[in-house]
Amino acid sequence: MSLSRVKILLTWCNENGIQIDPRIQVRESRNHQELADRTESSCNSSRGRGISVYSLEDFIDCSRSLVRIPKAAILSTRSCFLSQDITSAPYGHAAHLALALALYGEILRGQDSKWFGYLQSLPRETVDTAIFWGVKDVIDFRSCVCSSRGETIPSQSAIGDDAGNVGAACSNTEFPECAPCLQYLDSKRARMWLSCTEAEKELDGLMDEIRQYYVSVVEPTLHAAFGRLRQAEAERNVNEVLGGEIPRLDEYSNELNSVEPSLPGYCHAYSLVSSRAFLADAYHGLAMVPVADA
Repeated sequence: MSLSRVKILLTWCNENGIQIDPRIQVRESRNHQELADRTESSCNSSRGRGISVYSLEDFIDCSRSLVRIPKAAILSTRSCFLSQDITSAPYGHAAHLALALALYGEILRGQDSKWFGYLQSLPRETVDTAIFWGVKDVIDFRSCVCSSRGETIPSQSAIGDDAGNVGAACSNTEFPECAPCLQYLDSKRARMWLSCTEAEKELDGLMDEIRQYYVSVVEPTLHAAFGRLRQAEAERNVNEVLGGEIPRLDEYSNELNSVEPSLPGYCHAYSLVSSRAFLADAYHGLAMVPVADA
Protein backbone atom coordinates (compact mmCIF):
# COMPACT_ATOMS: atom_id res chain seq x y z
CA MET A 1 0.00 0.00 0.00
CA SER A 2 1.32 3.45 -0.83
CA LEU A 3 2.18 5.85 1.95
CA SER A 4 -0.65 8.14 0.88
CA ARG A 5 -3.20 5.44 1.67
CA VAL A 6 -1.73 5.02 5.15
CA LYS A 7 -1.94 8.78 5.62
CA ILE A 8 -5.56 8.78 4.47
CA LEU A 9 -6.34 6.08 7.03
CA LEU A 10 -4.60 7.95 9.87
CA THR A 11 -6.30 11.21 8.92
CA TRP A 12 -9.65 9.43 8.93
CA CYS A 13 -8.89 7.94 12.35
CA ASN A 14 -8.09 11.39 13.73
CA GLU A 15 -11.29 12.87 12.28
CA ASN A 16 -13.37 10.07 13.82
CA GLY A 17 -11.91 10.22 17.30
CA ILE A 18 -9.72 7.11 17.11
CA GLN A 19 -6.75 7.63 19.42
CA ILE A 20 -3.58 5.65 18.69
CA ASP A 21 -0.84 5.42 21.31
CA PRO A 22 2.36 7.10 20.01
CA ARG A 23 4.37 4.03 21.00
CA ILE A 24 2.86 2.06 18.14
CA GLN A 25 2.80 2.85 14.46
CA VAL A 26 0.45 1.87 11.65
CA ARG A 27 2.40 1.47 8.43
CA GLU A 28 2.80 -0.67 5.35
CA SER A 29 3.64 -4.29 6.09
CA ARG A 30 7.24 -5.22 5.39
CA ASN A 31 6.30 -8.53 3.80
CA HIS A 32 3.68 -6.87 1.62
CA GLN A 33 6.18 -4.23 0.52
CA GLU A 34 8.66 -6.89 -0.51
CA LEU A 35 5.95 -8.70 -2.45
CA ALA A 36 4.87 -5.48 -4.11
CA ASP A 37 8.45 -4.65 -5.10
CA ARG A 38 8.73 -8.03 -6.83
CA THR A 39 5.42 -7.81 -8.64
CA GLU A 40 4.96 -4.11 -9.30
CA SER A 41 6.74 -4.23 -12.65
CA SER A 42 4.37 -6.92 -13.96
CA CYS A 43 1.15 -5.97 -12.20
CA ASN A 44 1.67 -2.20 -11.88
CA SER A 45 -0.62 -2.25 -8.87
CA SER A 46 -0.67 -2.04 -5.08
CA ARG A 47 -3.56 -4.46 -4.83
CA GLY A 48 -1.53 -7.03 -2.93
CA ARG A 49 -0.19 -4.67 -0.28
CA GLY A 50 -1.45 -4.28 3.27
CA ILE A 51 -0.83 -2.61 6.61
CA SER A 52 0.28 -3.77 10.03
CA VAL A 53 0.75 -2.32 13.49
CA TYR A 54 4.34 -2.08 14.76
CA SER A 55 5.70 -1.33 18.21
CA LEU A 56 8.19 1.53 18.48
CA GLU A 57 9.39 0.36 21.89
CA ASP A 58 10.81 -2.91 23.14
CA PHE A 59 8.40 -3.04 26.07
CA ILE A 60 4.86 -1.69 26.49
CA ASP A 61 3.06 -2.51 29.72
CA CYS A 62 0.15 -4.89 29.21
CA SER A 63 -2.16 -2.60 31.17
CA ARG A 64 -1.87 0.15 28.57
CA SER A 65 -4.67 0.79 26.09
CA LEU A 66 -2.97 1.17 22.73
CA VAL A 67 -6.00 2.29 20.72
CA ARG A 68 -9.27 3.90 21.77
CA ILE A 69 -12.01 3.46 19.19
CA PRO A 70 -15.39 5.22 19.57
CA LYS A 71 -18.32 2.95 18.83
CA ALA A 72 -19.49 5.54 16.32
CA ALA A 73 -16.53 4.47 14.14
CA ILE A 74 -17.65 0.83 14.03
CA LEU A 75 -19.04 -0.44 10.72
CA SER A 76 -21.93 -2.85 11.26
CA THR A 77 -25.38 -3.67 9.94
CA ARG A 78 -26.68 -1.16 12.51
CA SER A 79 -24.48 1.75 11.44
CA CYS A 80 -24.16 1.36 7.65
CA PHE A 81 -26.24 3.32 5.15
CA LEU A 82 -28.17 0.10 4.38
CA SER A 83 -29.19 -0.36 8.02
CA GLN A 84 -32.89 0.02 7.22
CA ASP A 85 -32.68 -2.56 4.43
CA ILE A 86 -30.65 -5.33 6.09
CA THR A 87 -32.16 -7.97 8.34
CA SER A 88 -29.43 -8.34 10.94
CA ALA A 89 -28.59 -11.57 12.73
CA PRO A 90 -26.91 -11.89 16.14
CA TYR A 91 -24.47 -14.63 15.20
CA GLY A 92 -23.68 -17.47 12.80
CA HIS A 93 -23.41 -17.48 9.03
CA ALA A 94 -26.45 -15.23 8.70
CA ALA A 95 -24.60 -12.50 10.62
CA HIS A 96 -21.58 -13.01 8.38
CA LEU A 97 -23.65 -12.66 5.19
CA ALA A 98 -25.43 -9.56 6.47
CA LEU A 99 -22.24 -7.77 7.53
CA ALA A 100 -20.66 -8.58 4.16
CA LEU A 101 -23.62 -6.82 2.51
CA ALA A 102 -23.22 -3.81 4.82
CA LEU A 103 -19.51 -3.62 4.01
CA TYR A 104 -20.03 -4.11 0.28
CA GLY A 105 -22.59 -1.33 0.17
CA GLU A 106 -20.13 1.08 1.77
CA ILE A 107 -17.34 -0.02 -0.58
CA LEU A 108 -19.58 0.68 -3.58
CA ARG A 109 -20.32 4.18 -2.28
CA GLY A 110 -16.65 5.05 -2.68
CA GLN A 111 -15.61 8.43 -1.33
CA ASP A 112 -19.14 9.22 -0.21
CA SER A 113 -19.00 6.50 2.44
CA LYS A 114 -18.48 7.60 6.02
CA TRP A 115 -15.79 4.90 6.26
CA PHE A 116 -13.95 5.68 3.01
CA GLY A 117 -10.67 6.52 4.77
CA TYR A 118 -10.77 3.13 6.47
CA LEU A 119 -12.09 1.12 3.53
CA GLN A 120 -9.44 2.35 1.10
CA SER A 121 -6.78 0.83 3.37
CA LEU A 122 -8.24 -2.69 3.20
CA PRO A 123 -6.93 -5.38 0.82
CA ARG A 124 -8.39 -4.91 -2.65
CA GLU A 125 -8.20 -8.55 -3.59
CA THR A 126 -10.34 -11.32 -2.14
CA VAL A 127 -8.66 -12.67 0.96
CA ASP A 128 -7.40 -16.21 0.41
CA THR A 129 -9.90 -18.12 2.55
CA ALA A 130 -10.64 -21.82 2.08
CA ILE A 131 -14.31 -21.29 1.27
CA PHE A 132 -13.35 -19.74 -2.10
CA TRP A 133 -10.67 -22.23 -3.07
CA GLY A 134 -11.39 -23.59 -6.55
CA VAL A 135 -14.48 -21.41 -7.03
CA LYS A 136 -14.14 -19.70 -10.39
CA ASP A 137 -17.05 -17.29 -10.26
CA VAL A 138 -15.64 -15.37 -7.29
CA ILE A 139 -12.52 -14.35 -9.21
CA ASP A 140 -12.61 -11.13 -11.20
CA PHE A 141 -11.30 -12.12 -14.64
CA ARG A 142 -11.78 -8.67 -16.14
CA SER A 143 -8.02 -8.08 -16.00
CA CYS A 144 -7.25 -11.53 -17.45
CA VAL A 145 -5.24 -11.42 -20.68
CA CYS A 146 -5.34 -15.16 -21.38
CA SER A 147 -7.29 -16.49 -24.33
CA SER A 148 -9.05 -19.20 -22.30
CA ARG A 149 -9.85 -17.04 -19.26
CA GLY A 150 -8.65 -19.41 -16.59
CA GLU A 151 -9.69 -22.62 -18.30
CA THR A 152 -7.29 -25.50 -17.76
CA ILE A 153 -5.01 -27.58 -19.93
CA PRO A 154 -3.71 -31.07 -19.11
CA SER A 155 -0.91 -31.00 -16.58
CA GLN A 156 0.45 -32.61 -13.46
CA SER A 157 0.82 -30.84 -10.15
CA ALA A 158 2.88 -31.33 -7.04
CA ILE A 159 -0.02 -33.24 -5.52
CA GLY A 160 0.43 -36.17 -7.88
CA ASP A 161 -0.77 -37.75 -11.09
CA ASP A 162 -4.37 -37.81 -9.89
CA ALA A 163 -4.37 -34.04 -9.96
CA GLY A 164 -3.89 -33.98 -13.72
CA ASN A 165 -7.53 -33.19 -14.29
CA VAL A 166 -7.04 -29.89 -12.50
CA GLY A 167 -4.52 -28.86 -15.11
CA ALA A 168 -2.53 -25.69 -15.28
CA ALA A 169 -4.07 -22.30 -15.85
CA CYS A 170 -3.42 -20.91 -19.28
CA SER A 171 -1.33 -18.20 -17.64
CA ASN A 172 1.46 -20.70 -16.96
CA THR A 173 2.35 -20.94 -20.63
CA GLU A 174 0.74 -17.90 -22.19
CA PHE A 175 0.98 -15.00 -19.74
CA PRO A 176 2.87 -15.89 -16.53
CA GLU A 177 1.94 -12.55 -14.98
CA CYS A 178 -1.84 -13.05 -15.31
CA ALA A 179 -2.88 -12.77 -11.66
CA PRO A 180 -6.51 -13.99 -11.98
CA CYS A 181 -5.50 -17.24 -13.68
CA LEU A 182 -2.66 -17.90 -11.26
CA GLN A 183 -5.02 -17.27 -8.35
CA TYR A 184 -7.59 -19.66 -9.79
CA LEU A 185 -5.06 -22.42 -10.42
CA ASP A 186 -3.50 -22.10 -6.99
CA SER A 187 -6.88 -22.21 -5.26
CA LYS A 188 -7.97 -25.30 -7.22
CA ARG A 189 -4.85 -27.14 -6.16
CA ALA A 190 -5.32 -26.04 -2.56
CA ARG A 191 -8.92 -27.26 -2.56
CA MET A 192 -7.76 -30.75 -3.53
CA TRP A 193 -5.86 -31.04 -0.26
CA LEU A 194 -9.18 -30.73 1.59
CA SER A 195 -10.75 -33.66 -0.23
CA CYS A 196 -12.36 -36.18 2.16
CA THR A 197 -11.51 -34.12 5.25
CA GLU A 198 -13.67 -32.61 7.99
CA ALA A 199 -12.75 -29.20 6.63
CA GLU A 200 -14.36 -30.08 3.31
CA LYS A 201 -17.54 -31.15 5.11
CA GLU A 202 -17.65 -27.83 6.94
CA LEU A 203 -17.27 -25.87 3.71
CA ASP A 204 -19.82 -27.89 1.74
CA GLY A 205 -22.91 -25.82 1.08
CA LEU A 206 -21.50 -22.49 2.32
CA MET A 207 -20.78 -21.28 -1.20
CA ASP A 208 -24.32 -22.18 -2.26
CA GLU A 209 -25.63 -20.11 0.66
CA ILE A 210 -23.48 -17.18 -0.45
CA ARG A 211 -24.73 -17.38 -4.04
CA GLN A 212 -28.35 -17.68 -2.92
CA TYR A 213 -28.01 -14.74 -0.52
CA TYR A 214 -26.39 -12.66 -3.24
CA VAL A 215 -29.17 -13.32 -5.76
CA SER A 216 -32.11 -13.04 -3.35
CA VAL A 217 -30.88 -10.27 -1.03
CA VAL A 218 -27.68 -8.49 -2.06
CA GLU A 219 -28.53 -7.55 -5.66
CA PRO A 220 -32.10 -6.34 -5.05
CA THR A 221 -31.09 -4.48 -1.89
CA LEU A 222 -28.20 -2.64 -3.54
CA HIS A 223 -30.14 -1.83 -6.71
CA ALA A 224 -32.98 -0.38 -4.62
CA ALA A 225 -30.66 1.58 -2.32
CA PHE A 226 -28.56 3.11 -5.09
CA GLY A 227 -31.72 3.77 -7.07
CA ARG A 228 -32.96 5.90 -4.17
CA LEU A 229 -29.63 7.73 -4.03
CA ARG A 230 -29.78 8.44 -7.76
CA GLN A 231 -33.34 9.69 -7.43
CA ALA A 232 -32.41 11.96 -4.53
CA GLU A 233 -29.45 13.29 -6.51
CA ALA A 234 -31.64 13.96 -9.54
CA GLU A 235 -34.23 15.79 -7.42
CA ARG A 236 -31.52 17.88 -5.80
CA ASN A 237 -30.14 18.86 -9.21
CA VAL A 238 -33.65 19.80 -10.37
CA ASN A 239 -34.07 22.01 -7.32
CA GLU A 240 -30.74 23.68 -8.07
CA VAL A 241 -31.84 24.39 -11.65
CA LEU A 242 -35.14 25.85 -10.45
CA GLY A 243 -33.20 27.94 -7.97
CA GLY A 244 -30.92 29.26 -10.68
CA GLU A 245 -27.89 27.22 -9.60
CA ILE A 246 -25.72 24.95 -11.74
CA PRO A 247 -26.26 21.24 -11.05
CA ARG A 248 -23.32 19.39 -9.57
CA LEU A 249 -21.62 16.96 -11.93
CA ASP A 250 -18.87 15.34 -9.89
CA GLU A 251 -17.27 11.96 -9.42
CA TYR A 252 -19.93 10.94 -6.91
CA SER A 253 -22.70 11.39 -9.45
CA ASN A 254 -20.78 9.41 -12.05
CA GLU A 255 -20.05 6.63 -9.56
CA LEU A 256 -23.72 6.36 -8.65
CA ASN A 257 -24.63 5.92 -12.30
CA SER A 258 -22.00 3.24 -12.82
CA VAL A 259 -22.54 1.17 -9.65
CA GLU A 260 -23.09 -2.43 -10.65
CA PRO A 261 -22.98 -5.10 -7.91
CA SER A 262 -21.23 -8.37 -8.72
CA LEU A 263 -20.77 -11.73 -7.03
CA PRO A 264 -16.94 -11.37 -7.00
CA GLY A 265 -17.35 -7.95 -5.38
CA TYR A 266 -19.63 -9.33 -2.68
CA CYS A 267 -17.29 -12.27 -2.09
CA HIS A 268 -14.43 -9.80 -1.66
CA ALA A 269 -16.41 -8.11 1.11
CA TYR A 270 -17.30 -11.52 2.56
CA SER A 271 -13.61 -12.45 2.70
CA LEU A 272 -12.79 -9.22 4.52
CA VAL A 273 -15.46 -10.02 7.09
CA SER A 274 -14.08 -13.56 7.41
CA SER A 275 -10.59 -12.34 8.17
CA ARG A 276 -11.28 -9.21 10.23
CA ALA A 277 -14.72 -8.94 11.82
CA PHE A 278 -15.53 -9.84 15.42
CA LEU A 279 -18.40 -9.41 17.89
CA ALA A 280 -18.19 -5.82 19.10
CA ASP A 281 -21.12 -5.66 21.53
CA ALA A 282 -24.78 -6.64 21.92
CA TYR A 283 -25.95 -3.73 19.75
CA HIS A 284 -23.59 -3.91 16.78
CA GLY A 285 -23.01 -7.66 16.91
CA LEU A 286 -20.51 -8.84 14.31
CA ALA A 287 -18.71 -5.73 13.09
CA MET A 288 -15.70 -4.25 11.34
CA VAL A 289 -13.64 -2.29 13.86
CA PRO A 290 -11.07 0.02 12.23
CA VAL A 291 -7.42 -0.33 13.34
CA ALA A 292 -8.33 -3.15 15.74
CA ASP A 293 -8.48 -5.41 12.70
CA ALA A 294 -5.09 -4.41 11.27
